[in-house]
Amino acid sequence: MGERAPRAHVLAPGGPGGPLVVLAHGLEDGWTGWRAVAAHWPAGARLVALDLPWRAGNDYRWRQRDPGWWLAEGLAPLGAVPDLLVGHSFGANAALELLCAATEPPRAAALLCPLYRVPGAPLGEHAEGRSRAAFARLFREGVLARLGERAASMEEELRDRVVALAAGQVGAPGFRAAFDQYHASAALPLGRVTTPTLVLGGGANPTLSRTEAAALADGMPGGSLVFHDTYDHFCHIRRAHDVVAQLVRLVEPAPAAPRDGGPR
Repeated sequence: MGERAPRAHVLAPGGPGGPLVVLAHGLEDGWTGWRAVAAHWPAGARLVALDLPWRAGNDYRWRQRDPGWWLAEGLAPLGAVPDLLVGHSFGANAALELLCAATEPPRAAALLCPLYRVPGAPLGEHAEGRSRAAFARLFREGVLARLGERAASMEEELRDRVVALAAGQVGAPGFRAAFDQYHASAALPLGRVTTPTLVLGGGANPTLSRTEAAALADGMPGGSLVFHDTYDHFCHIRRAHDVVAQLVRLVEPAPAAPRDGGPR
């Protein structure tokens, strides 16, 4: 498989005047991972999930370009500025790159469990080793999250074999892509991000601590933070109803200002 161009999949057609919401998946994931979000989103919005080149089973030749570039390529054919751009994990970092560089950014953005290194945070073999262990855990968790209720009905030996097979296919290229994004995130010009941007994280996610999430949100003039202790890296699947409730607020119209003079 080569570096196939991004493709858009419509999860909900939307209605007249409804917001355009674009969804960007994480590394070794796919556009279908947004179906739980689509199932809980109120009617009226046009939901478009992008199939990006870091999809499951890719050959990593796409790394000749920055993830933000690929995301921009996926947005261009839509012909409209998204009212909300939502990225998960690696897709959130691609969205963050785009926000830092875009001349015509989305009207709002949400970064779900991004990878972020606070400037000055130490790097080295110890940090890379911890990141590698967290990365392996995430891919196992991702397989289980996508299996959903089927995982509970599978025999333990079969379930473990399925998870190990899927996680084993990722290997060193996947880890290197994720770690490089984590490393580079400390140098992003967050001060350029004036777009209202929600950082969403959780205490059960091993790749983004509360301190890191707060530093990321605080570094963006348009940033805000929602952090729940029970959210894990795949909260958009396992807690889709709760996550959608947070996201919808970003595209809800502002309340009308009260009229002067009261009722007549």
